Amino acid sequence: MKRHFLAGLALAPLLLLASPGWGQSDTGDRQAFHDFLVQAKNNGSADKDKVAAFYKTTGAYWRAHWLDYTQHPENYTDVMALYHADQAVYPRPFVVPDPQRYEKDIEAFRNFDARNALPKNPALFVGSSTIVKWKTADAFPGFSVINRGFGGNVIEDVLYYYKDVIGKYHPSAILFYCDNDVTGGDSGDNAFQKAMQVYARIRSDFPKVPFVFLSMKHAPNSAFANPGEAAAIDRFNELAKAQAKKDSSFKYFDMDAPVRDANGKVPGELFLDGEHFNDKGYALLNPAVEKLLISLHVPRSK
Repeated sequence: MKRHFLAGLALAPLLLLASPGWGQSDTGDRQAFHDFLVQAKNNGSADKDKVAAFYKTTGAYWRAHWLDYTQHPENYTDVMALYHADQAVYPRPFVVPDPQRYEKDIEAFRNFDARNALPKNPALFVGSSTIVKWKTADAFPGFSVINRGFGGNVIEDVLYYYKDVIGKYHPSAILFYCDNDVTGGDSGDNAFQKAMQVYARIRSDFPKVPFVFLSMKHAPNSAFANPGEAAAIDRFNELAKAQAKKDSSFKYFDMDAPVRDANGKVPGELFLDGEHFNDKGYALLNPAVEKLLISLHVPRSK
C-alpha cells in the first residue's frame, strides 16, 4: 500500500499538469485535487521524498488556480481545509540552503562592476526576487540607483555575499526586501533577527546612510503556505515598525499600502504568479517609492 501511494504521489504532478483545461475554474479539477488530498491525509509522513512529492503536486495545482482562488475563494473551501490539514502531516521545516548556489549570479555582478562606471552614491536595492524583478533603472530614471537583487535568496545569503551586494558600494540609501525566510517556514522573530544582522553591518560600514526595510507583502500565494505564515509575516513587519520608531536611520516602508484597492485588499490581478508583482503592481508601487527616494535625498542621475 505504501509503495502504491508513493507511486501515486510521484505521478500526480504530471497527471495534473496534463489534465485538459488545466488552469481553469473547473469542478473536475477540484474534485481530483480533493480526492488526492484525502488520500494524502491518510498516508502523512515526514519522509523527505514523500514531503517533496506532496508539495510538488499541491504546488502544481495552486500555481494553476491561484488567481481563480483569489477571485472565488468560496469555491475552494473544502479543498483548502483539506490542504491545510495535510500540511500538518507533511512537515516542511525551514532549512538554510547553501549560499554558494548563487555564485554565478554574484559573479555576474562582479563582472558588470569591473566593466562599468558605477553611479555615484546610488540608492541600493538589495534582496530577493521581488527586487530582481523590479525594473528599478526604468522605474526611477531620474535617480542614481543600483539593483543588486539575486535569485530567491534568504537573508543569510545576503549576509554571505554582503561585500558583493552592499559593502563595496557607497550608497546614499539602502532599500532591503527579503521574504523567503518567512515563506520558507522560518518565524518572523528569527527572520527579523537576521535582517538586523544585515542592518548592523550596514550601520557599521555606513553610519549615516538610511536603511529602508521594505515590508513583506501579503501576496495571494500566502493562502497556500503554511497556516502560520500570515502571522509570521505580520510579526516580521511589526518588529520592523517597532525598530523604525526608535531608530531614525531605520525606515519602514509598507509595500502593501500603494497597491491596496478601495476595499483594503491587494488584488490578485497585480501579480505575475501569485507571488511577484507584475508590471501593473510595480507601476502602482513606483510613485510611492519615488517620493521616498526624494525624501532620502538620493542623488539625481546625470
